Amino acid sequence: MLILGVTDWFDGFFARRLNQESLFGKIFDPIADKTLMVGMFATLGYLRAMPLAFVILCLTRDVLIIIGGFSMVRAHCKADFSPTRTSKINTFLQILCILLVTYRLHTINVSPLLMLSETALLLITSLFTMVSGMQYAKTFWRFLKSA
Repeated sequence: MLILGVTDWFDGFFARRLNQESLFGKIFDPIADKTLMVGMFATLGYLRAMPLAFVILCLTRDVLIIIGGFSMVRAHCKADFSPTRTSKINTFLQILCILLVTYRLHTINVSPLLMLSETALLLITSLFTMVSGMQYAKTFWRFLKSA
């Protein structure tokens, strides 16, 4: 997961830096990212490695983004659908949650500090997920009102 996140970041960085961005990349890179995140959250939820409410929150936000994004693309909407700073922080925090929980699942002696850190990270990530989800919902609402 860490390697995927780092290589994805470098891919986007160099595409922007070398002016090699494409419509295909702008559409399908986020879809690939969301597919990976949905798969990881669904798996960790199925394993009961994360609180169900947290998994549902993250999955709901990602499904909202996927449906809204497809709707806007299908309607040839010219609105800027770039991720906000909050959304980027949220994605980073979600990846950290996945990494920390995966680490815990593979650790024999789980320390209380690790559990406390995981709980704190899940709470902070939940907050960013809600705020980011509301930002996307606002964007989609404006799109629906103008359509």
